[in-house]
Amino acid sequence: MKTKLTLNNLVLILFLAFSNATFGQTSINIQYFSDSMYTNYCPPPANVPLLIYGPVSGYSISDPFTLQVDFGDGTTYLNTIYQPYSNWLIENSITHIYNYSGIFSLRCIITGFDGNADTSYKSIMVGDNCGNVSGKIYLDSNNDCVYNTGDSALSYIHVFLKQNNTFLLAHTTDNNGNYSFDIPDNFQLTLELSDLSYYGYGVSCPSTGIYSNITVPSTGNDFALNCLPGFDLHAFSSSGTFVPGSNTTVSPGVINTSCQLMNGQLNFILNSSVNYLYSSPTPDNIVGDTLKWNFANLFNNYNNFCAAYFHPYVYINIPTTAQIGDTICFTTIATPITGDNNILNNTYTMCNIVSASLDPNYKEVSPIGNIASNEQTLTYTVHFQNTGNYYATNIFILDTLDANLDLNTFHTLNSSHPMQSDILNGNVIKFSFPNIMLPDSTSNEPLSHGYVTYSISTKPGLSNGTQIKNTANIYFDYNPAVTTNTTVNTVLITSKPETNVTDFIGNVYPNPAENYIDVLLNDKYSNAEATLYSALGRIIMEKQISQKSNKLNVQNIPAGIYWLQLKAGNIKNITKVVIVK
Repeated sequence: MKTKLTLNNLVLILFLAFSNATFGQTSINIQYFSDSMYTNYCPPPANVPLLIYGPVSGYSISDPFTLQVDFGDGTTYLNTIYQPYSNWLIENSITHIYNYSGIFSLRCIITGFDGNADTSYKSIMVGDNCGNVSGKIYLDSNNDCVYNTGDSALSYIHVFLKQNNTFLLAHTTDNNGNYSFDIPDNFQLTLELSDLSYYGYGVSCPSTGIYSNITVPSTGNDFALNCLPGFDLHAFSSSGTFVPGSNTTVSPGVINTSCQLMNGQLNFILNSSVNYLYSSPTPDNIVGDTLKWNFANLFNNYNNFCAAYFHPYVYINIPTTAQIGDTICFTTIATPITGDNNILNNTYTMCNIVSASLDPNYKEVSPIGNIASNEQTLTYTVHFQNTGNYYATNIFILDTLDANLDLNTFHTLNSSHPMQSDILNGNVIKFSFPNIMLPDSTSNEPLSHGYVTYSISTKPGLSNGTQIKNTANIYFDYNPAVTTNTTVNTVLITSKPETNVTDFIGNVYPNPAENYIDVLLNDKYSNAEATLYSALGRIIMEKQISQKSNKLNVQNIPAGIYWLQLKAGNIKNITKVVIVK
């Protein structure tokens, strides 16, 4: 039987063909949905301005989008919006009036003409009156829980304000260790600090580490801190873009995350595929492919953030023979390791992918690609460059953290210029560079660049296949946002060698090791296979061991993190080992 082709059928066929070509290729991402004033409101009636923006892809500038905002008080805003420029949506003309007090849950929905949509939520607090909640954070030298002579005020410490365990606001302490919130007085609130162990501090007072059931106004909510025992050196690094034939920089660094002053050495192992040019400052020693700097009196004093870490600049050339898609890795090691509270963060391996072109405003993440959810700290660097024709006076970056990242573990590691970081509602980090006066690339190309580096850990218990995405928006003075690339990490727990820990084959020491790794077999085993893997899973060494005590020679193996697998029959044990030079 033949089917008659009518005009309606033809239109339907064309529509379905268009749909198949379009649907699935478009995307909408509400990256930021919040009140543009970053404040609280009281008394009613309260005018609340809203800012909404985010990247879109696969649409034309003339394509319509439906914007719906439910204000949480029974009213809704509905409008049609268009892209102001390619692959970008923004709406900043919405102001809503709240006529009574409360915590209002807002919802924003943006829908494309093809049915693709994204949804975002936030809360607004409106109070009958606003009051102040304030306090001071200090290092309590005599443990009397009172700020007095001899105590040190601590700046740049994040204070979280919560209501029913829900994050509302975060402020950082100023140069005098003070923090302050102006908030509605209708609610009982909780104050707590970010993860202070990273800075080598613990909370002495209050004894619980938090202030509960705060009523507004409230003053004197002081946190007295004490120094944790021992020391902890933390290695990190960041880099520019790797483009064949170009020169770029790599910045290895070390942070002292403890109260005591530290002397030590920073070791940076170059990749053999790049050409070393020079360093600033000049290394104290160069041994083969390893650059060595000595540092002294390194401290964690956040009253002087720029002195809290040591980070030289290493200038390298990416050879023209480098292939697009190649991965180039460097290893940074902070010593001494003996006695360090956490030897796993003394060594940091950073990898970067060779790209085809240089985009001066971009975001990088280390490690790249697959990660293990149960142990992963991600290090992000946002790079920016003033490519205009005049100085950039003020620059700020809005970085919306993925929901699978633990906000309490956020730490700023490094920045090219003095900078202030603030945590905003909706897991948004704002990095502010006031009065940066960044020259334009035409007038002074080398000084037209900037960056900020931070670390944050994944939430525990992420399932296999979970993706962690991150995109930043960079604002140069009053210009529209420059959107970076999106970094993607995928939780792939099975990426490590399989292990069976139901039986114990042997002991591995010393760890870290410099020249030899000793393997002491359990009395139950008379022989085993030892296999040393690189951090990327490549086999470095294989050896059959048949004595109770065995030595593995690692003198010629580069410094870094490795995995040592011991196998006896069907039993496998995996141990992470660190090799230093």
